[in-house]
Amino acid sequence: MQENFEFAQSNHPQGRLPLGMETDGPSLRQNKRSCVFTAQYAYSIKTSRVKELDFPYEGQQVSCTADLLRFCCSLQDSDTEKFIVLYLNAQNGIISILRSDGTVNQAVVYPREVIRHALLVGSSSIILVHNHPSGNMRPSEADIRLTKVIREISTLLEIIVHDHIIIGPETKFFSFREGGLLS
Repeated sequence: MQENFEFAQSNHPQGRLPLGMETDGPSLRQNKRSCVFTAQYAYSIKTSRVKELDFPYEGQQVSCTADLLRFCCSLQDSDTEKFIVLYLNAQNGIISILRSDGTVNQAVVYPREVIRHALLVGSSSIILVHNHPSGNMRPSEADIRLTKVIREISTLLEIIVHDHIIIGPETKFFSFREGGLLS
C-alpha cells in the first residue's frame, strides 16, 4: 500500500509513472530474441470552463422560430454553407455558439464535437442551424442522418434538441420540427 502513495507523489517530466515502474529510467524487459526497452506513462487531461466577459449574445433568448430566424439572418446571404449550433441554458438564453464553415455544398460537422461543447458549457438544450446557398430548402440525407445522431446522443445525456433549421435566401427556411423530422 505504501508503494501506491509513493507513486502518486512522484512526478516525471512526461507524466506520472505507473505503479511498479522504476523512477530512474526505462525498464529493461528481456525477450528471447533481443532486449527491448519500454517505458509506460499515465497521463491525465484537465479541462476547465472559461467564461468570456465579452460574449456579445449574453442575455439573448430564443423563444420561437421567428427569434431564431432574426438571430441567424446573416446566413441567408452567404455563398458557402455554414453550420451553427446555439447552446442554450434552461431559460433558452444563449450561452455559447459553435460555428463551422464549409464549402459551396457542405459543412463538415462532427456530432462528437457538438455534444462535447454542450457538456463543456453546461448547456441544457441546443438548436442546430445551417444554410443552403443553393436555395433548395429540403434537407439532404446527410442532414437527416446528422440530426438523428445528434438527437440520439443528446437524449442519452438529457440535452434537448429544440430544432434544426435550414435557412435559404430571401427568408426561406425549413424546420425539422415543423416538418415532422424531429419528433
